[in-house]
Amino acid sequence: MSASPLKWVEINLAAIRGNLRWAMGALGRGTGLLAVVKADAYGHGAVEVARLALAAGAAGAGVLTLAEAAELRRAGIRGRILVMSPPLPGEAAEAARLDVDVTVDNAPLARALSKAARRRKVRVHLDLDYGLGRWGLPPRELPAFQRLLDRLPGLETAGLSAHLDYVPGKNAVEAEDKLRHFARVAETARAWRPTLERHVANSSILLDFPHRRMDLARVGNLLYGINRTSKAAPLKNPFALKARVISLKTVGKGRSIGYASEYLAPRRMTVAALPAGYADGLAMEPAERFIGFMSPFHYYGRLRGRKVPFVGRVGISHVLVDVSGVPGVRVGDEVTLPVRRTAASSRLPRIYT
Repeated sequence: MSASPLKWVEINLAAIRGNLRWAMGALGRGTGLLAVVKADAYGHGAVEVARLALAAGAAGAGVLTLAEAAELRRAGIRGRILVMSPPLPGEAAEAARLDVDVTVDNAPLARALSKAARRRKVRVHLDLDYGLGRWGLPPRELPAFQRLLDRLPGLETAGLSAHLDYVPGKNAVEAEDKLRHFARVAETARAWRPTLERHVANSSILLDFPHRRMDLARVGNLLYGINRTSKAAPLKNPFALKARVISLKTVGKGRSIGYASEYLAPRRMTVAALPAGYADGLAMEPAERFIGFMSPFHYYGRLRGRKVPFVGRVGISHVLVDVSGVPGVRVGDEVTLPVRRTAASSRLPRIYT
């Protein structure tokens, strides 16, 4: 135990590899898979996941910013990288230096990339806005933007993309209308650039609208065992936040414990302290109110496969859990904790298995 961390994130690369192979099989021939590794691969480690995905046959890696792309290049990754949000015009020289595919949606950026291009052309992907509202050209402005690109040297128009505002179970009919419109726009654009790569599918669209896979699918959630749709998919969860028991206490019935003395022990309990808190990504909400007239909402960890509910408020660097239902608990035992993966602190060591 002395050589082991008190808290860490455990990541199963074999599970990611299996999820990747399943997604590639679901895509079939003719559609490449872009492994989305933005936000440090949703907390799994961008370098490790990108390296694994490219070795397994992915068409490239998708990041959100040039800083994320630079991290991959510094790690020695030489495969294709697509920056999926438009960088600032002032970053054009860095985009050219990194040799990445760049999402564009405005004239100043296109001109800056053209000026920054040197010996090799900068590959650009035109992005259209279908209602998400974050970036992208209105589809009606695409012909004028195409004419602008025709006048700019140093650019290779490689793709046409969109990211829909689709949420499974919410707006499927609207999404199908938008996908149909994007397909028509893309076919027209291909008359201008026959090699144009069309991509609009993410993980949810891949499963719910498989007929809209097109040339490239940007897959993130499925790689990490996350399925937001109602479609069955044999995915494995590769991510676990773990912490060791550092203290055990017996708490008598009726005793108040935790911040604000708001938790009242309903029975004699064994309570374990874990060295992980909201600074590590755990939820800050109290696990259970002292007094309430509705069923309390519980957060819980797992110890030897059994639930161990949170007790009281989560602290900045600790949480208490009720281990009364697990016999033989000892200091040093591992507890798996719930956390949103992208919220898990980057300071936590990642251990790859």
